[in-house]
Amino acid sequence: MNILALLIIGLGASIAPLDFSVNVAFPAITQAFALDTQAIRWIPLSYVLTYGVLVIGFGALGDRIGHLRVFRMGLMMGIVALSLCALAPSYFWLIAARVLQGISMALTLSCAPALVTFLYAEHARTRALSAYGTMTSIASLIAPLAGGLSIALMGWPGVYWFRVPLALLALAALPLIQTRLRHRPTLHASVTGQTNQIHHPDRGITHQKASTVFLLVDVFKSSPQFVAINVLSILVQMGSFTIPLLAPYYLSQVAQWGPAQSGLVLAVWALGMLTGSALTTQVAGRLGTRYSAFCAGWLCVAGLCLTGLWSLDMSLPLTFVAVFVHGAGLGLFQVAYSDWVVRTLPVQARGVAGGLTVLTRTLGVVSAALAWLWLLEQFRLAALEQGLSASAAFLSGFHWICWLSAALISVALLASSFVRTR
Repeated sequence: MNILALLIIGLGASIAPLDFSVNVAFPAITQAFALDTQAIRWIPLSYVLTYGVLVIGFGALGDRIGHLRVFRMGLMMGIVALSLCALAPSYFWLIAARVLQGISMALTLSCAPALVTFLYAEHARTRALSAYGTMTSIASLIAPLAGGLSIALMGWPGVYWFRVPLALLALAALPLIQTRLRHRPTLHASVTGQTNQIHHPDRGITHQKASTVFLLVDVFKSSPQFVAINVLSILVQMGSFTIPLLAPYYLSQVAQWGPAQSGLVLAVWALGMLTGSALTTQVAGRLGTRYSAFCAGWLCVAGLCLTGLWSLDMSLPLTFVAVFVHGAGLGLFQVAYSDWVVRTLPVQARGVAGGLTVLTRTLGVVSAALAWLWLLEQFRLAALEQGLSASAAFLSGFHWICWLSAALISVALLASSFVRTR
């Protein structure tokens, strides 16, 4: 029964990583609405900024009224939002629909990790989170392939349409796991001094007076290591978003590949994430959660360095190895980091813990979309002034961004190690 419940939760949560298919559609959306390259940033920004602002609040809401109830609300709103995105007649309406989609994903993502952990005993928490990370990585693996195929069949709106039936199926299947969650209460003592509280995933915490957001603030105040790992997560995500953000443009403008072929490269990146997520239980069992997260960060650095070696004459082995190594590092890091956060915060704050992991990822993605696209344009214009061709000018900027991203993560890892040592 745990497997069935895990699959249903994973299916509902997969709507978010399947949004990776939109990255494949960036060039098509740019052309459809006659946009310049920098304008496309509002496609990810309007979405991730919205759920980034709301996700911790919705996680606290799930801690109070029930994680399953909030998760269900997210799926219902997601169905509406995805349909509106696909039907958008203008770029303005598409952005407005993306904001609604961000609200729906904040509801869903804030409570999905909490639901997963409550399906298993506490000693199996890392395995539960690894399984959840594996499912989201499978969705990321499918996303670029499904995106390329859906664009070929339905144009750019296809990257939104194909997720609607998946959300409907997950919503219809939720009653199958409601009884299972209701009968798995967790008895625990609160760090706020309240004791004998019963956690019901479908009804929230009973007899809890203080918001779980205050628990999060207390942990931040008392633990420099906890602050360091969250800052590290932001910077790892910022550096890592270089590949899904800029690789589609490299593949279309430099390699002259179509959406389906570009989707294949991004699928290899997602396959690396799947591998890293699936191996987290074994790696963390040997190295511990903290060392696993730091080793994963260095894998991300290695993948970005290899990506910085891409040239005008595309080397398929180098391309696939670079994105796979980076994806493996990112998948391992995300699960290890999530386990660290969930383990550090008290059990009644599982919704807030899940929201925090999404928030740090969001801050990294938003920072990358703002900084890397702007820097890419500056490097590209400087190269054009030097007489380089359009492809060579883009590649010059692409190289600079890859090396800067690798340097950013390296500095963050070294700084975090210093905080941890002290």
